[in-house]
Amino acid sequence: MTGGDVVLGIEIGTAVVTVAVLGEDLTLREIVEWPLPRTTPHPVDPVQDPWLVLETLSSAVREAAGICEVFGNSVRGLALTSGLPTLLALDGGRLPLTPVLTATDGRSVATTRRLVAEQGAALHRLTGVPLTPASPVAKLAWFAGHDPGLFRRAAQWTGLKGFLLSRLTGQLVTDVSTSSAAGWVESATLDWAQPALDVAGVRRGQLPDLVDPTAVLRLTAAAGELLGLPGGTPVVVGASGAATAQLGVGAMSRGCAALSMEASADLCVLEDRAVAPRSDLVSCHSFADGLWISRGTFSNGDAIARWAAESFGGVDIDVLLAEAALVPIGADGLIGIPQPAADAASWANPDFHAALVGLRVEHGRAAMTRAMAEGVARELATVRDALRPGTDTITLVRASGSALRSPLWGALLAAALDVPLEVVGAGEAPALGAGLMAWRGLGLLGCLRDRPDVRLPARRVLPDPVATAHFAATRRLGEQLTRLLTQLRTAS
Repeated sequence: MTGGDVVLGIEIGTAVVTVAVLGEDLTLREIVEWPLPRTTPHPVDPVQDPWLVLETLSSAVREAAGICEVFGNSVRGLALTSGLPTLLALDGGRLPLTPVLTATDGRSVATTRRLVAEQGAALHRLTGVPLTPASPVAKLAWFAGHDPGLFRRAAQWTGLKGFLLSRLTGQLVTDVSTSSAAGWVESATLDWAQPALDVAGVRRGQLPDLVDPTAVLRLTAAAGELLGLPGGTPVVVGASGAATAQLGVGAMSRGCAALSMEASADLCVLEDRAVAPRSDLVSCHSFADGLWISRGTFSNGDAIARWAAESFGGVDIDVLLAEAALVPIGADGLIGIPQPAADAASWANPDFHAALVGLRVEHGRAAMTRAMAEGVARELATVRDALRPGTDTITLVRASGSALRSPLWGALLAAALDVPLEVVGAGEAPALGAGLMAWRGLGLLGCLRDRPDVRLPARRVLPDPVATAHFAATRRLGEQLTRLLTQLRTAS
């Protein structure tokens, strides 16, 4: 940490605000983490208090700034990222009228199913992103029909990152990457998609200004005092959470994918252009410098571990995963069917649906947990094939996320994909990517098309041949059972 200029890459996660201190030599100097106060008993809050998030961000940045001061580092700037699809309403003074609505707010599920049937395919083609209850478009359509009073009072709508930027810089903006990932930017023009706004029932004037992810704003004097930094410090707007994670894990070369196992689980690859949707499982959104991210989302492994721990009397998650790791591949004949990747609802929703096929009295908690984990790994292979069909294959996966603290996940995911898996840290990759975006905005880092090769140390996991053979043999059956579960849910 001694001497030199640094930037702060800030990630607003579901449970933690992470600040990465990144030197001008592009080395990671320090990581600071501050937990977000939990406002509900659920592992991932259905709603968040925007002021508490701002307070937590401020505390994390003040600590990072204090560390930099002790070691003689000058903070040249900062950048923000968040992988959360969020929405909140602002009044005429840009003060919140609602909490931050996250993907776990499931009120728009029925509205989404109707919209998907009517316009889902067209919006997917237009924006590159499928419509889900997490989409701001779906949430706004729900508000228009169920809370018209609030809908009329809202002067503007933004995401959590946009709100935070407005409090720090005095400007209400959103970067093209984050808004593209949210599904209401037209891929061809990188402008607001008018058909999506029509479905949402909002005007362009009610939305933040769209800016490039490398755009530079400035901290206000009040925000500087709040963060412990000089007023006027540059604030690079930054890119989407998926994009910064891709950059942070060092998955910038052809054939290398980024896997994130956090509140949502995503498998992403870098593209040189916008790619037309290949499947309902896949989205494609803008990154920066003409690069794009193709992403497939699937069931969250960490949520499965929490579900299992709570189902078996609150047993410690790490203990449960360690027990499951001792169960042989195949989970003693059990087949776990996690919530399908294409399903509208979220694993973080306490009303999720899943199934265990072949359950017998003698099956214990370890076998059941193992079966569900194997189901997630099997589903990942389906998402991979939707993401990369044909000859353009994935030969290496760089993975990060809190779920991967258990060796069970690395082994299962490598086997299901039949490629080496490199586990990169815990959850610092998006913050590191935000730091790299800060240096990109400030001009130290060149065009991202040059593929900056900045990599954290990794634990390499090779696919086990026996487990790989099991996944190959059972995958089709698992897909058939998943379709059956979906049909039963629809019929009920």
